[in-house]
Amino acid sequence: MDRGHVLHPWTNFGAFEREGALVIARGQGAWLWDTDGRRYFDAVGGLWCTNIGLGRRDMAEAIAAQAERLAFSNTFVDMTNEPSARLAAKLAALAPGDLNRVHFTTGGSTAVDSAARMVAFYQSCMGRPGKMDLVARDFSYHGSTYLSQSIGKRPGDRVAEFRYKETGIHHLTAPNPYRRPAGTSEAEFCDLLVAEFEALIARVGADRIGGFFAEPIQASGGVIVPPEGYLRRMWELCQRHDILFVADEVVTAFGRLGHWFASLDEFGVQPDMICVAKGLTSGYVPMGAVIFSDRLWEAMAAKGERWFTSGFTYAGHPVAARPR
Repeated sequence: MDRGHVLHPWTNFGAFEREGALVIARGQGAWLWDTDGRRYFDAVGGLWCTNIGLGRRDMAEAIAAQAERLAFSNTFVDMTNEPSARLAAKLAALAPGDLNRVHFTTGGSTAVDSAARMVAFYQSCMGRPGKMDLVARDFSYHGSTYLSQSIGKRPGDRVAEFRYKETGIHHLTAPNPYRRPAGTSEAEFCDLLVAEFEALIARVGADRIGGFFAEPIQASGGVIVPPEGYLRRMWELCQRHDILFVADEVVTAFGRLGHWFASLDEFGVQPDMICVAKGLTSGYVPMGAVIFSDRLWEAMAAKGERWFTSGFTYAGHPVAARPR
């Protein structure tokens, strides 16, 4: 049935039509069983998302109770629901600094997509409508919407049959110490990476670059841990040139690196926005979010006349937001 009817994400047609897919029947903790009863150790945790393990009865009961009480309520314009409001307050309490505002999405891709739109919205509100270019890195993965996949640049993700946004998005060298130039120390490699960003800003113009997108650790790109001090120095450059620092913590948040969020606690960086998903619900139901600063909210809300016309039917879904 699967082979006859389903188009999987990242399908390779030849292999799929020959062999089909591995059908998983159940999961418990970090273990999976297929329909033939074979057991597998799920070392990745789904797609980096099942942080608390599978088969949790408390999660299943909370989901069922919320579905019975209120299965859906939209959060557009001036409506909300109780679980969504409570979760937003909880995320604000956990997030570093003044990241006290939350825009809920359906997953990581839509969180990054929304953050990119928020960069443009904020810069325009600040009287800088031309400051909308974005910067990311090679070997980065930021999602699979048209915009988020254009921001990311992982080998194999881009194919001739699709088109991607080319103008207004710039990519820097991946901060992979293992692939640094021969004879270069890690500290020297870090200097080269920072200098590359400085050169890009000088060439393109600080008046055109609105945001820098960075996974603290580039997960799908090869688990790339940057050189010591790299993220802090890139953040300092952003601060100097009014470039918003967007931390893509879709993978690294909620305990993956031992912290609620890795940016500040692990790397000493206070982002302007943090994109999250995956561990936010441990994959039990889909959900994502952009957690952003009071400073951005105040700029966007100034005069009270603007409309932020971006969002999703299932944003702040009460079943996804329900605490266990």
